[in-house]
Amino acid sequence: ITIRCESFYGGTALTGVISEQRSYFDLIYLDIEMDDMNGIHTALQLRDLALPVLIVYVSAHEEYLKELFRTEPFRFLSKPVKKTELREVFHAACRRIQSRSAYYSFSYKKALHKVPFDRIAYFESRGRQIYIHISGPAAEDHYTEVFYGKMNEVEQQISAVNNRFLRIHQSFLVNFDYIRVIRFSEVVMMDGQALQISEERQKNARMRFCLMMSSGDGKEITDG
Repeated sequence: ITIRCESFYGGTALTGVISEQRSYFDLIYLDIEMDDMNGIHTALQLRDLALPVLIVYVSAHEEYLKELFRTEPFRFLSKPVKKTELREVFHAACRRIQSRSAYYSFSYKKALHKVPFDRIAYFESRGRQIYIHISGPAAEDHYTEVFYGKMNEVEQQISAVNNRFLRIHQSFLVNFDYIRVIRFSEVVMMDGQALQISEERQKNARMRFCLMMSSGDGKEITDG
């Protein structure tokens, strides 16, 4: 694994680099108490950019745990940090990052295209066409690709290599990492968009969502 590390002395500097220079990070360690902007507000701004970055909080203040849930952290490390715990969290993060770093390939107009799985927010089926809704750190990174296909075939192809996608509707195959909230009949994506969960898929979607949350993803599930 090739690793590139950068350090920032505050949340403003970090979010500025990501939003202005379009830098991308797979994993971010955040202290909660920082001078210019605390770790929670920093994480909320990162989530507003609709990035599937893994966030690990490092803090001695465990009383913030309930509030941290809103920012969907991957893990929490208590200070003083033990080397064994740091190593365990880092390896878990690497496994998660590697599992979603592959590409989805498709052909359209006699050309072969590929999109990284971690940039795909969701697939949408309209008639005979599949739309891939792609996200990124900047507004211009949000765009849509289209090709001819069937959603069942797309789901089968992806499930063989990536377990991060949920089929919530005949027309929607959603990347778990881009879901902010799951309700009984809809999911809310990182950008605030709501997608319907079909009645026959509601139970299975919630079960899959809960299983993924139990693996360390802090997301919100409601009965609304």
